[in-house]
Formats: sequence, structure tokens, C-alpha cells
Amino acid sequence: MMGRRRIVICREGVYYLFVLAFIVGGATARDLNLLFVLAGMMVGPLLFNWRFVAQSLRRLSISRRLPEQIFAGRPFRVEICGDNQRPRLGSWMIAVDDCVQPESTAQESDKQRTRPNASVVLVHIAAGGMGAAAYQVTLPRRGRYRFGPLWVSTRFPMGLVKATAKLKLFERVVVWPRLGRLRPSWLNLLDSRRLGRNATHARQGPVDGDYFGLREWRPGDSKRWIHWRTSAKLGKLAVRQFEQQQNQDLAMVLDLWLPARPSDEDQRRVELAISFAATLADELTRRGSCRLTIAMAARQRGHWSAIASPLFARQTLERLALVDAATENHLAEALSEVVAGNPSGAQVVVISTRSSQLASIGRSEPFVERHRHQRALGKAVWLDVGTDEVRRVFEWDES
Repeated sequence: MMGRRRIVICREGVYYLFVLAFIVGGATARDLNLLFVLAGMMVGPLLFNWRFVAQSLRRLSISRRLPEQIFAGRPFRVEICGDNQRPRLGSWMIAVDDCVQPESTAQESDKQRTRPNASVVLVHIAAGGMGAAAYQVTLPRRGRYRFGPLWVSTRFPMGLVKATAKLKLFERVVVWPRLGRLRPSWLNLLDSRRLGRNATHARQGPVDGDYFGLREWRPGDSKRWIHWRTSAKLGKLAVRQFEQQQNQDLAMVLDLWLPARPSDEDQRRVELAISFAATLADELTRRGSCRLTIAMAARQRGHWSAIASPLFARQTLERLALVDAATENHLAEALSEVVAGNPSGAQVVVISTRSSQLASIGRSEPFVERHRHQRALGKAVWLDVGTDEVRRVFEWDES
């Protein structure tokens, strides 16, 4: 529901009053009754506009609808809904201005009047009805953002007087990291064992998977997979044969290290590493049927593991959206926790902002005490986001 309304005269209203004052002055100086009549006629529209805009915002409720998933760099729609609870009078040309800003700067802007940076117009909301409009916005960076407040205003029908109301309707969202695209060469970067993708084998029957070839029909095969064109040529039934993927466990370590005085290039590498990790987690989750372990060597440390699922992907993206790089070196501890807590055979992939540190980490205390962990560390794959190797397997639009 609308709060306190503020009614002001617009620029066009000021011009209108100037003409009205000129007519009243001329009528007074010349004592012309017709000019007094004209002045009285001009006062009517001004009062009508003032009354109409005041009533248009009365018992009018405005709400905001945000999407469940918001990715950095991807446009999304924000829907503004209006509910007119008056039984008789409708509302026209309701302008709604919204403020979208990072939460880190929201407190500073609260001290001053926040400038709206998104707006929509609800053309007509009938009495007792609802109306909706939407605006599109693209948030460039991951992290926490705040929507609000809302400024609702109208100048209809004459544009002489404007009624404005401020709604303290705030919503906070977490913008997930920017997702890139894994190139086909990603599958060739590692062998089938290291990628967590065992050699595929042909499985006969109606199973979902990649197309493998054709074979003769056998009892128990589904009729849906009969290839009729080939069957007509051969004179006997032929069915499609598919291959089934068998995925192995994967452990991903995100190393977000920054020097004491980071440059713009260092910051760019951090965002690239986070985007790479988010894209890889999202891709592996879509495939499913494997256990995915993720660890962070950053200011926010920790590791988590679960069977790849949409819920796991959501939790991972939310954590990656809020992670910060660190100048301290926590990679040895993160690798030790991941290797010690993973089942045997899980491939370890390190996504880092620096060159390989595996040789020095292997001589550190967490790994010297566990020889089997050293062997697992020797099979780890190091991906430095600053090298051309990553550019060949991962496409990231940083614009």
C-alpha cells in the first residue's frame, strides 16, 4: 500500500500558472470580465489534475517479482505488478522507478536520495483489477545486490501536477557467477580416467545416451528405436544402439590467490577462475550420476561434496557468488582435505590464478605425512587460468 504522497507542480504546470497569472493580471488591470472568465476556466483543469493524481495513488499496491536464478552478465526481467483496490476509479500512466545497486554501496546511498536506474509504466490498472509491466536489467558482477526503494508517480491526465510516493520495498538477491562455455576440446584435455568420464560402452536396448550405431532387432527391444528406413532396405528390423556414459568422481579445488598489490589483470584472473569453476560445476551437474567435491582455497575456506544434482549446483553457485580471493596461501590445506576425504579414484582438478604449485605442496607437511596422498597429488591436473591452455577449453565473455 502507498505511503505518504507528495504532490508537486511540474514544469509544464509552472508555465501554465505563468500564463494564468498573466491573464489574471491583464483582467485586473483592464477590468475585463471575459479574461476573468477565461482565468476561472483555466483554474478548473489545474484543480482537476491535482485531485486526479492524488486519487490515482490512493489504495494502490505495487509489488516486485524477481527471477529465482540471476547470473552475472545475463539479462533478466523484473516484473512490476500493480493492484488497484479502489471500487470505482482506475489508474492510468503509473510510472514506477526502481533502484538496483550492489549491497556494498547501498548503505552509502541511503544517506542520500537514491537515484532510480530502472523504470516501467503501468498504462492502465482498472478499478478492482491488476496490471503488470516489466523491465530488463543486466548485472555485470556476481555478489549481493539490493532492489529498492520504489518511486511511484503519475501525471495523468494533463501533466500539470505530479503525485509521488516512496515505497520502502527492498529485496536482496545473490547474483551467481557469469557462466561461460566449455569447448569440445575440454574432453580432449584429459583422458577418460582423469576427466571423470570412463570409457563408454555400447548398451543395447532403449536407453538414453549418445547415438552409437545400428544393429538387428532382438526380442525385448523397444519399437520406438526401430530405424524404419534401414529396416526397409535390409528387409529386416534394425534398431538404434546407444552408448551409456559412466561418470567417475571428480574433485575440484578453486585456488583464488592474489598478490599483496593486485593489478587489474590479477582481479580479472580471479573472476575467470570463478566463472570456469561455476561453468564446470553446472555442466557436470547437468550430466549427473557422479559425486562432485569442491574445495575453496580463498578467504572463505571449506569444501563440500555430494552427488551432482540441481540442489547441489544451486548451493555451489551461491557460494561461488560470494567468495573472495586471499593473499594468504591456503592451497595445501584445501588439497589435503579434498584428497583425504575423497573416495579412491576421484580425479583432482585445480583451477588456479597462478602457475602450478604441486611440486612445493607435495613437500609440505600435510602431504609428507600421507604417502598415499602424495600419489593422488601426482595425478592432479593443474589449470592456470592465465595460460592459453584454459582459453582453448573454456570460452568466457567478460564484456
